[in-house]
Amino acid sequence: MSPKILFADLLPGETPIDDFSGLLVTGVTTRKELSQVEGQGIRKVLVKYFTDPNTLDFAPPSRDIAPFDFEWTRQLHREMYGEIWNWAGQFRTRDLNIGSHFTLIQEGLYNLLENLRVWEESGMDLTEQATRLHHIAVEIHPFPNGNGRWGRMLTNIWLALHGSPIIGWPEEAIGTISPIRDQYIAALEAADNGDLEPFVEMHRRYLRTGAVI
Repeated sequence: MSPKILFADLLPGETPIDDFSGLLVTGVTTRKELSQVEGQGIRKVLVKYFTDPNTLDFAPPSRDIAPFDFEWTRQLHREMYGEIWNWAGQFRTRDLNIGSHFTLIQEGLYNLLENLRVWEESGMDLTEQATRLHHIAVEIHPFPNGNGRWGRMLTNIWLALHGSPIIGWPEEAIGTISPIRDQYIAALEAADNGDLEPFVEMHRRYLRTGAVI
């Protein structure tokens, strides 16, 4: 029997989880506890993509480990969540309260990666590239859960790959009910409606070396 998880602490805008059969850890009963467990796996990904293996100082990734192709985007999600969920890296097979129709996920992701190359080659401002990547990745919502952190990780890897500081999202922007989180959600919704500028502005505000993913 899978554990019963009580998400009384679900934050506004978060995707509900109603199937816990794929959970690989025990003793988790709230969203906060699940987030903490997931954070342990994510820290390993931070080390892989943002540190020098010899000194453990901040260092940008290479195209060899972050090729930004279709299979790598799935691999990244699996690296982040593979010790927590047995479906990590697998696309969802049903619709949620957010995201593309599940039958359009692969097409949407392919198009996003192709557009990313076009933006890069065109000389588009790097922060705008990263913001567009972040927004569309979350808009597609390819996986049953973990899409927000996955989208933010994609964004920061793209920035670091190009020698830029990464986005240091404040914990209150993503982990608690707060004015900053409200701004984050509002900026995403504005981008959904065609106005990317508020989301670009938030990315510029939190550009720094070192990040809360």
